[in-house]
This record gives sequence, C-alpha cells and structure tokens, in this order.
Amino acid sequence: MKKIVTLTLGTLLLSSALLTPNMVGAASQTGHSGAITQIIINEHNNHAMGDLIKQSESTPFADESGISAAETGRPAKDFIDISSNNGSISKDEFQLMKNKYGIKGVIVKLTEGDSYRNPLAPEQIANAKAAGLKVSVYHFSWFANTQEAAEEATYFMNYAKELNLAQNTSFVNDYEAVNSSSATTNTLKFADTLKAAGFKNVYHYSSKSWFSSVLDMTKLGPKTCWVAEWPMNPTNGQLLHTENASWQWASDLYFPELGNARHFDISTDYLNAFS
Repeated sequence: MKKIVTLTLGTLLLSSALLTPNMVGAASQTGHSGAITQIIINEHNNHAMGDLIKQSESTPFADESGISAAETGRPAKDFIDISSNNGSISKDEFQLMKNKYGIKGVIVKLTEGDSYRNPLAPEQIANAKAAGLKVSVYHFSWFANTQEAAEEATYFMNYAKELNLAQNTSFVNDYEAVNSSSATTNTLKFADTLKAAGFKNVYHYSSKSWFSSVLDMTKLGPKTCWVAEWPMNPTNGQLLHTENASWQWASDLYFPELGNARHFDISTDYLNAFS
C-alpha cells in the first residue's frame, strides 16, 4: 500500500502550491523538524539531494552567480548528482563535463519514499554511460522504522533492476528528512536490505550536522558516509571530510557552456566510490 509522506512546514510552504489532481503517494513519517503535515509527492514537489539541508541550515555561496567549473583552485570536481529537477542532459553535455572539466561520475536519483520514480532516470543514466561517466544512483529516504526502511530499499532496488544496473553499482541513501532517535538503526536496515540482495556498495549521504547529531557515523562506518558541507569559499588547500567516502562541497556549480542558470551539486570522491 502506498503511504502519504509527512513533510516539514518549510517543505509544505514550498510545495503546497504545486499540488495537482494527479498526485502520487510516498512514505508516511515524521518530518525534518517534527512538524506534522501530510502532503503527497509527485513530479512537481519531489526532492532533489540537499533540498531539506538548504531549508534547515545556513547555506553560504561563493557569490550569487554560483561557482564556475572553469575556476581553478577549487576542490576536485569528481562527480555531480542529478534528479529530474536537472531536466534532460544530453550525451554531448555529459561529454563536455567529462572532457573539459574532469567530471568522472554522476549519481542519478531513482526513487523517493515508496512510490516516486524519477521518470528521466533511464535517459539520464543512458546518456551519462554513453559519455563514459561512472553512474551511481540515490534514493531520497522517508523511512521512520526498520519495516519502512526495508520497504524503501526494496522499492529502490526494484527500479534499479528494471534499469539493468549492475550489482556493483554504488547505491546512496539520501538521509535528510527524518530526525529520529532510531535513524541509525533504520539506516542500517536500509543498507542491509540492499546488501542481502547482492547490492554491496551502499553509502549514506547527509549534512555535517546530521552526521554529528542524528546519524551515528561510527556505526555506519566513516568510509560509507558522503558528507554535505558547503563552505563560503571552498579551495583545494582546505579539504574537508577526508576521512569519509566523499565530500559535497557546493550545490551551485555551473558549466559555462551550459549557462550559469543550470546549477549542479559537486563533490570530491576520496575513495573512487562514485568516479
């Protein structure tokens, strides 16, 4: 049975105007700040990676126009992550990112909760692979207990199987929505469900603050954690979270040839998990 997702007030304010008669259910949980508000996830209000982090934390940017991929002196630009919110990206555009700017991987959103699927995922994955990029995938989580964690993991992997993704693909749990005392236990159940099905490369994404307060990194394993922290002026001389798998250091990177209005999350990959 599909469930209705419980979102934060902030998310509700962003999303309520976008509701349409064609609504798709998602999971039912306690929201990011504990506010109890039910809303239905559809293509117009699904969440990209980092959306709730931006709402809950101060998010500085180098400048209002974003960070150009052509800038030097920045941390390594190893991989981007994308969802349907990034729209269609052609093989040639991915090829430009790879050949001119050194992007080596892309993490594509597949699912959210227990009912939303990214309709652009097949195209985004095919074009990224055709351009020679390493493809990984992520799921935006709403689980609040171990049963829901197993259900969402199964939903995630079922779409991956339909898309014929190899079992050595890196799978990411995007955990930024449910502030729960059982968050670590539930997250481990999510990972174990994937691993039991043969998908052994499971990683966890969240903010620096949540890895310090909501998720227990020591239990998850530091090398499985991908940490989001966006400094005002990220540089290659001040690398952060080097003890982890990856560091997402900005959410406003743009490629000049694609226009400065198309922003992408950008990360450094310390373990070559995603690139």
